[in-house]
Amino acid sequence: MADNSMPHHYWAEAVATVVYIMNRTPTAAMHCIAYVHVLNELRTKLDPKAEKCVFFGYSFEQKGYRCYNPVTRKMRVSRDVMFDEMSSWYADVKDTIGADADEHVVAKNAG
Repeated sequence: MADNSMPHHYWAEAVATVVYIMNRTPTAAMHCIAYVHVLNELRTKLDPKAEKCVFFGYSFEQKGYRCYNPVTRKMRVSRDVMFDEMSSWYADVKDTIGADADEHVVAKNAG
């Protein structure tokens, strides 16, 4: 901003925009698994009571957590969420992909 001679009174807006974008960009710290409660009206007796999602942050429109379901590709906002901070959705996927790749390499080298 200094190189482009931007007036100092615009810097606060620029910093606010950067923080806004950074808070919405997924990071390793934000990938914890969140189990979002499914309302009784939206499920049958034998359906699961929770939906496995990824915690993305906090809603600005209403009280609640923003959680993303990579399977359905939908963002959910709910106050009824249980967190599993010790596990990560993407770590599980990475481990599975790595295991498949290792098995493929072993099979290729054996044959």
